[in-house]
Order: sequence, then structure tokens, then C-alpha cells
Amino acid sequence: MFEQDKIVKKLFSPLVVVVLSIAFFGVWYSYFSPENKNLRVTYLDVGQGDSTLIQFPDGKVALIDGGPDKKVLEDLGRKLPFYKRGIDVVFLSHPHADHMVGLIYVLQRYKVGRVVVTEGIHETPEYREFIDIVKNKNIPMTLAREGVAFDFSGGVKMNTLYPHTGISSDNPNDLSEVLLLTFRNNEFLFTGDLEKDATESMLSRSKKLRVDVVKVPHHGSKDAYDENLYAMLKPEVAVISVGENKYGHPSLMTLSFFEKIGIKYFRTDKEGDISLFSDGNNVIRVE
Repeated sequence: MFEQDKIVKKLFSPLVVVVLSIAFFGVWYSYFSPENKNLRVTYLDVGQGDSTLIQFPDGKVALIDGGPDKKVLEDLGRKLPFYKRGIDVVFLSHPHADHMVGLIYVLQRYKVGRVVVTEGIHETPEYREFIDIVKNKNIPMTLAREGVAFDFSGGVKMNTLYPHTGISSDNPNDLSEVLLLTFRNNEFLFTGDLEKDATESMLSRSKKLRVDVVKVPHHGSKDAYDENLYAMLKPEVAVISVGENKYGHPSLMTLSFFEKIGIKYFRTDKEGDISLFSDGNNVIRVE
């Protein structure tokens, strides 16, 4: 008994208590501190669809698209801190099911601060459900048009490059939001499912656009293949969000072009989630 008392006293000596307190504080700080100065962009592996999670230096969170089903909830559960129950901004690039259905589950599960939608309308039960949830929960909704911008603290901005005001199309892909995320000297471009003709329209009004990372339009399909886009952007990295599919995505034409001109590309169907960190000057991939 005497020996046990000595062991207990040693375990709770002032030095041990201090060490344990410091360790606890370090764990707490790593979870709760808003002062992580990096931007993290994760292209989620949601199968044949799109979903990108953006974690800002101040702790805010944005989600671009949600993929075709509820798998996005598993991904968010893994990527977000356990205490995070809200998403500050949700962007729906366009109302096709492979980008939208997962957002229905997100709206049901998380507190969402704002929803940004395109003018493209796709009259399906899923789209109606999406809109109904937004209205029933009184979530503010913004219409994405060229020039609409979102400022986040820490020097992060999201600018809408497309669609242009007054443009119309029967193809929702060609009304996809094109979003430019800027963090100091680094830029990421998100292109939805924009196809070639609409891409050319966007480029005609986006002179001298350069980016570090581009999300390849329409899962790398041949319909979206446009050499002019990459000639202007000069990206170091291209990310293809894609899963098993019957459409031939991504096209061999797109992959061969990237290899020919030396653009490094990642595919979510081959590599899973693609997480990139930016400190405002450099972009690196992290696990």
C-alpha cells in the first residue's frame, strides 16, 4: 500500500501536472484556434460528381457542390473538426444531380449560412427539394453572376467570373458558376461542368487570368476540352473530379494534352481526396 501511495504521488506531482496541462492545451489549441494561417482546399472523392471543401485560415468553411449522394457527409465528418456543425457558404455550381444531391443531405445535417446558386434551372424533384429546404430554413440565397464577390478574412476572396449577366442557355452546364479563389499570391479556379463554347465566352472577358490550380471542367470530358483555357491559365496543377462512369470521363484527349504540355494532374477516382495547402505563396499537396 505504501509503495502504491508513492506511485500515486509521483503521478500527480506538480511537474507531471504541468506537463499534462501543456499537452492538453496543445491538443485543445490545435482543434479550436482560429489562427491556422493556411488555406486548405480538398477535392473530395464523391464518385462520379463534384464536391470541394474549402477551409479558410480564420476557421470558416465553404463547400462547392456536394456530389451525387450522401457520401459527402462521411467526407465532411472526416475532414472537419468534430465540433464544426456549420458551413458558412454553400455554392451550387449548377443543378445537375451529380453536383447537387449531396447538398440536400448537407443542408439537412449542417447549419448553412448562405447558398449561392446559378441562373440555370433544372426542373427535377431533387432540384425542387434543394430549393424547398433553402426556403424552409430561411437560408439567404445569392445569385451567382460575373462580378459577385465574397470576402473572407485573412486575405481570401472568392470572385465570380461567370455566368455573365443576361446570358442564357438550355444546357445547365453552360451556366455553371466559375469561381476564382484568391489567397494572396495563390489562385484556384473552379469551373463546374462548363463546356467549350461557354468557356470561350468566359475567357473573352477574363484577360490575363493566371492560376496555380484549376478544377478541370466537366470531369475532363471531351465536350469541355479547350486548349485555350489552359494556355491562358498556365496552371501548375489540374484536378479531375471523376468516378466510375459510362461517359468516358476523363477523355484521353484531355489527359494526353496535360502530359504533353507538362501540367501535373490528379484524379479523385485514382487517388481519393486531393488536399492542397496554400500559405499564400506556395501550394503543396498534403495527405
